[in-house]
Amino acid sequence: MPRRHELLVMSLAVILALLFALFNSPSISFTSSSAIAYVSGAAAPIESGVSVKVRVTHQIGDESPRPPLEGLVFVVMGGNVADLDAKGEAEFTLVPGNYSLAVYWRDGILFPFRTVVSVEKPILVLVSFREVKLVPDSITLRVNYTTGSTSVEFQYMPPSEKMVYSSTPIISTIDPGGRRLVYPTHEAVEGHITLRPYYITLQPSVGYTLYDVVIPVHSTTDIIVPWNILSVFPDETYIPVQITNATVVEGESEWSST
Repeated sequence: MPRRHELLVMSLAVILALLFALFNSPSISFTSSSAIAYVSGAAAPIESGVSVKVRVTHQIGDESPRPPLEGLVFVVMGGNVADLDAKGEAEFTLVPGNYSLAVYWRDGILFPFRTVVSVEKPILVLVSFREVKLVPDSITLRVNYTTGSTSVEFQYMPPSEKMVYSSTPIISTIDPGGRRLVYPTHEAVEGHITLRPYYITLQPSVGYTLYDVVIPVHSTTDIIVPWNILSVFPDETYIPVQITNATVVEGESEWSST
């Protein structure tokens, strides 16, 4: 009987040794299997996400572009919200896919930028806002004594860029008492060239061809001003225009060189 017991114990010991050797052999080891390493390597970027950086600049006229004031602009990307830092940047970590991107100004003056971005690899989205003074090619003052109203007609060539928005024209005038008045406001603007939001979309400049010569077509805008305005100062009258552009750069290596 003791011999049978000893044989049973020895048999169990041999079986356990074989199982230990089997599960720790290089061909099927769970820690060194090439198949598991490949899956783990492929899944890591999805789990950690793809880096997306949004860099915003603001420019007035011919001044150098600069980041907006900190806290003034925020970015929304696929439901994620981030404020710009002092460098004018916001960074997101996202799984691959298509995302809506929007850049908003808290003062509500500039028209927000919106687009859809495809995220497959690290990208940098450069969004530039530029404000310029569009000087009309012609200004006509029309007085209607019957209705007691006065209007100013502008003719101008819109900028050729695609995303262009206009605000209420700033008109420098003189009244019968010799006072110079700015219509619709004389208030100083902090950080913008107008206090009023950019809400009118200007179509890019167009023209027609006549005998192989392109004739540009002017756009026209009428603005009502106080009826007793005597004249308008053309050099101080302009249409505030916002021009927005965006560029997508792929690869993290490009982030520091742009």
